[in-house]
Amino acid sequence: MGIFLKITYDSQGGKTAEKAFTNQKVLDYIIDGLNNYSWQDSISVKLTTLDPKYSHIALGTILRFFHLKNIEAGNLKSFSRYIKKDDKLIIDQMLVIDKYEDLSEDETRKALCDDISLYFKEMILKYKDRFLDFDAVAFILLLEGKFEEIKEGKCISNSAGGVDSGVSGA
Repeated sequence: MGIFLKITYDSQGGKTAEKAFTNQKVLDYIIDGLNNYSWQDSISVKLTTLDPKYSHIALGTILRFFHLKNIEAGNLKSFSRYIKKDDKLIIDQMLVIDKYEDLSEDETRKALCDDISLYFKEMILKYKDRFLDFDAVAFILLLEGKFEEIKEGKCISNSAGGVDSGVSGA
């Protein structure tokens, strides 16, 4: 399989148990959509010259979904760094939970997709010339399409213990 993106998250939940559950559900859905091996494999031939059976993680990413008070107390910041020996871009994005607190599940998913997509695009383009075997510019267009699919709830998700055809909470 041609796998080139690995994404995970760390979340402090939400101000209430209900919002924490919603936030986790939305984050799981986004992560499942981006980590989708079938999607990655289907587009890998457009992005790399390596044989797809030799997967190479070109983008190692983590989303940190924290309360503003904890971000400020820890002086935490988003960052990215290209590691030449691994031909990998590490993206570590800080997202402030409080910004999404009053949003519905649907609104949270859309807002998070917009915020994540914008930061990823900015960082990937910043380092595009450093990749040895990854067409970062071509990937941006494919990534934007995937985020649109996720925003619209059109991904198959394995989160919350089952497979469904979308995200509820519209």
